[in-house]
Amino acid sequence: MEELFNKINEQEFDNLCNSVKSCELCPRMASSQRILSRASGSVSAKIMFIAEAPGRLGADQSAIPLHGDKTGHNFEALLKFANLERSELFITNAVLCNPRDTDGNNSTPTKSEIFNCTKFLKSQIELINPEIIVTLGATALHALNLIEPHSLSLKINVRTVNTWLQKKLIPLYHPGQRAMLHRSLANQRSDYQFVNDTFKQLSRKTSYRISKTSLLKEDILAIVSYILNKQKLTYFALHKIFYLIEYNSFLNFGHRLTTAYIIRQKDGPYCTDLHINRLRNSIDGLQTKFISKTSFVVYKEKESLFASTDDLSDKLSDETTKMIDYVLEKYGAKSNASLKRSVYFTRPMRNILFYENNHKINLYNTPIQFVDQFTLAT
Repeated sequence: MEELFNKINEQEFDNLCNSVKSCELCPRMASSQRILSRASGSVSAKIMFIAEAPGRLGADQSAIPLHGDKTGHNFEALLKFANLERSELFITNAVLCNPRDTDGNNSTPTKSEIFNCTKFLKSQIELINPEIIVTLGATALHALNLIEPHSLSLKINVRTVNTWLQKKLIPLYHPGQRAMLHRSLANQRSDYQFVNDTFKQLSRKTSYRISKTSLLKEDILAIVSYILNKQKLTYFALHKIFYLIEYNSFLNFGHRLTTAYIIRQKDGPYCTDLHINRLRNSIDGLQTKFISKTSFVVYKEKESLFASTDDLSDKLSDETTKMIDYVLEKYGAKSNASLKRSVYFTRPMRNILFYENNHKINLYNTPIQFVDQFTLAT
């Protein structure tokens, strides 16, 4: 019954996304992407984060809420600090398009733009039905007031639990750089930990919690470091190889190695945790060499191996390294085009493609699950 309910919710969510994409209420955002898709997260998520609007260098380019720019990096770092997994959350904005000023820079949404998007925000809340709503910044908190009046203010009610529409509402500051002037990084870390602590205190048990067999999120770095010590890969290939490692782990061990957030994009699986800036900040000695404007190779300097790699590699079991070696031997030398074909033949991707074909839709930015999430391909 729960599986059927989730499928109905997913279909309703897809319909909502289509409605958002056809919206033309706000003239100055006519050329912006409408940032609502399955990349926002699980339709059964118990925690919903609502920020202000997609950023020019972030979601308006990546089509993934709070990902790709400095604000997105801050947000993902705060989630990591508080042990909140993006795959378990639903992330959206009060305004679903990127507002820009006359110079083309990010701008604060107007009152009318916030109001125009309220119906979509209300529909998302009703559909996801989260236990906890976390607003990021004053704009998101104001948007909720347009749906159901409240007397909360960001300054007074930050990091407090409040009841709103029978849900727990926690106002927090926005993770953008400007907000850091008003709310320090240390305080924001405590804020996100407070969200996780509040969630843990809720009595309802959820079916989507991470299994005990999953490795810690830091082991994403151990796997990537191990891969790049073995060989150079294009950035494109790194995402596909990482996906194939997770897929083979699921086939052989019955579970994934990590909780990395992997989504279906036009060119195949993309892992948000492997954003190039996050890799540069996390892996000592990481190098890039551009092949063209849109393609580059990533690798590690040999002299950095003993300085930073051994500790990471020690976290991987022998059976894990053997499986990674198998994937690298089988796929590591393939061209980008051949590797793309290989990942498209895996069962999770075939199921998505089969569903897309049958329903005449595309599911770009849909999270890739390794259990059957759509009608099985035959």
